[in-house]
Amino acid sequence: MLKELLVSSDLFNGLSDASLTPIEQMARLEDHEKRSYLFVEGGEPHDLFIIVEGKVEMDLSLSPTPGTGYQIAVDTLGKGQTCGWSSVLESHVYTMTAKCIEPVKAIAINGAQLRSFLDQNPSIGYRVMQNMAWVVTSRLRNMKIRLPLALGRESKPR
Repeated sequence: MLKELLVSSDLFNGLSDASLTPIEQMARLEDHEKRSYLFVEGGEPHDLFIIVEGKVEMDLSLSPTPGTGYQIAVDTLGKGQTCGWSSVLESHVYTMTAKCIEPVKAIAINGAQLRSFLDQNPSIGYRVMQNMAWVVTSRLRNMKIRLPLALGRESKPR
C-alpha cells in the first residue's frame, strides 16, 4: 500500500517498483491532528513527510531567529507533496514550520536513513535529488507569489 503512495508523490515519482521497495521499508504512516505540527522551523530535522490526506501549511518566520516572530504562510501542501527535505540534505535545522490545517495522514521517513540509502544507490539518488530540486524550486516559486501578498504588497514588474 505505501509503495503506491510513494510512487505518486512528487519526490519518488518515476522510480521503479524495485527501487521503491527499500524506501517503503523505511516508511511509516502517521496520523496528525488539526493544528498539530509535523515540524517547527529551527528544529532539528529528523523526518521527511509525504502528505497522504489533509492539508499542511508551510510557515516562514520573518525573524532572523528561526521559529520566532511573525509567521507567514508561504505554501499549502496536499496529497503527494513533500515537506521536511532538510532532513535528507544534512541541514542543521528545518527551514520552515509545517502546520496541519486539517487532520493529516502522512508518510514519514527518517532523513538520515534515506540519505544513506541514496548514497549507496547513486542512480536512485540522482533521480530523487532531481525530484527534490523540483520540489524546492516549486516551494520557492510559491513563496515568491505568496510573500508579497502576505506582507500586503503587490509584486511590481521592473
